[in-house]
Amino acid sequence: MTLLTDFGPHSEHVGALHAVLVAANPRLIRVDLAHDIPAGDVRFGAVVLARLSAHLPRAVHLAVVDPGVGLARRGIAIRLAGGGALVGPDNGLLGLAARAHGPLEVVVLPSTTTDAATFDGRDVFAPAAAHLATGGDLRDLGAPVDLQGIHVPEIAPANVRRGVLRAEILGCDRFGNIQLAASAEDAAMAGLAIGQAVALTGPGTDARARVGRTFADVAVGGLLVYVDSHGHLAVAENRGDAARRLGTRAGESLTIAGTPTPTS
Repeated sequence: MTLLTDFGPHSEHVGALHAVLVAANPRLIRVDLAHDIPAGDVRFGAVVLARLSAHLPRAVHLAVVDPGVGLARRGIAIRLAGGGALVGPDNGLLGLAARAHGPLEVVVLPSTTTDAATFDGRDVFAPAAAHLATGGDLRDLGAPVDLQGIHVPEIAPANVRRGVLRAEILGCDRFGNIQLAASAEDAAMAGLAIGQAVALTGPGTDARARVGRTFADVAVGGLLVYVDSHGHLAVAENRGDAARRLGTRAGESLTIAGTPTPTS
């Protein structure tokens, strides 16, 4: 099974999740997908969960980015077409992965029965995930509900025209590389070509960059527009922090404009 949270990689809360899982089955194989999701950033957590869970489609994926813990949001477990499952809060965190893998059935998990109403990751989600990972039936966990009710985060599609691409910022990694809600296909439709000089504009941002494949395609300190390892269009500073340099934030939009490449 896998784990993804915003707890921080060295947090005792991550250890608590592992402890619950090991207590259920000491032989359970556990993979930490990520614990450095920005605190409370459900949308970016959903993006990371969707792309990383694809590597283990038959696993039980336990995900906790839960700023609404203790409130009205429900906890759910989802059975997936490929044999895996998703467990976590129904706040949008599981929605993209569910859509990617194909949800077959979803149940609502009962609320915690402990006095600690702020740690559903340990008290509700981890036990449910352990139940599924050790062969338990989904319907033992709660009552089935409509699949259409699974929350999915809103991500605006890239706005593309010849020579210009405008996209939402999904987030950034620990190196400051900015990940955009745009794909290689979007870049091609905009006519952004390797080696092309482009302008980057956004809230408080006006900079110059170059389209490339690797960081070495620009000088040290130069800004690069490229397709990252997950297929997202991204912006990086060679040996620097693009997010800090440009002052961008998740949810803002960034426009990339350059001279269109002539077509034959």
